[in-house]
Amino acid sequence: MSSPGAVSNREAATKAPGALNIPGWMQWTALSGRSIRAGLREGDVVLAFSAPLVFYVCFYVPLRRSMEVSGIDYAQYLLPLIVVYAMFFGSMFAGDRAAREVAGGMATRLRSMPLRSWVPVAARMSANLMRAVAALVGALVIGTVFGFRFHAAGAALVFLVVALAFGAALVICTDTLGTVTRNPDLSGTVLFGPQLLLIMISTGFVPVQGFPGWIQPFVRNQPVSQVTDALRGLADGRFTAQLGVAAIWIGALLVGGAVLATRVEGRRL
Repeated sequence: MSSPGAVSNREAATKAPGALNIPGWMQWTALSGRSIRAGLREGDVVLAFSAPLVFYVCFYVPLRRSMEVSGIDYAQYLLPLIVVYAMFFGSMFAGDRAAREVAGGMATRLRSMPLRSWVPVAARMSANLMRAVAALVGALVIGTVFGFRFHAAGAALVFLVVALAFGAALVICTDTLGTVTRNPDLSGTVLFGPQLLLIMISTGFVPVQGFPGWIQPFVRNQPVSQVTDALRGLADGRFTAQLGVAAIWIGALLVGGAVLATRVEGRRL
């Protein structure tokens, strides 16, 4: 790790007489293309698309009968959680990719170039969002096959925006974790436990009344439940109170993750 003044020295180098003055957006475009091509070549997009299909079938088939006895349309109820689950799953790619770039020496090569400090992070985010879009499409395809439907066009558009914003918030945090740990295996292992806990102890699979009373406050208010319930309301054409809470969670994760990612990238440079 270089000294804290390395970033300012690097920015100054880009402005030195005779230095190549390539606009930041061109640097971002070039690195984004590289990351996206790598994701396509290594099958990340296919896996991101197909994972929600497997998740949906694995949970819908065994739980449908018991939930529909209670009058719940489980195809409609389950899909928002599958979207959230897919965003978590995709975020593990982000941590893995970031750690591999550091461990594999790509970050060292970028260090020798007059890049803006935000460019490597933004380029990785482009590829991560591509995976998030593939995961969202996969979830909607399998949900539609089993009977999921949107009930209002405007709310459906907000549904898509909230889902992708949640995915972006997760990947920027996991990208930072991968950059810090520099260990692809560790970043995936660290993420798996918390995400599984949050998903299983949420209102994603069953309503909050299905949990013991002592844990219901946590189940009701934790971020996965809030985001899932907000998406569920939007799918039904309703703008619920959970949407505001979900927006706060997503905004906090986005801002906190962006600040940490920029600082970590700057220190590393």
